[in-house]
Amino acid sequence: MPETRHEREAEKILGPLSPAIRDAEALLQSRRLLAEALENAEQRGRRMSARQKESSG
Repeated sequence: MPETRHEREAEKILGPLSPAIRDAEALLQSRRLLAEALENAEQRGRRMSARQKESSG
């Protein structure tokens, strides 16, 4: 389950598209998928940063 802050960010990103998406379930699924993608990207960034710190020092 994505963190609340990622869900809020997904909602902000998809907000302008919400009126165009008539299927409420599809909209919820889109938000959930985007929130998970944001969380995964953040985790990957943290791992990459940690690896760079390890290799430089």
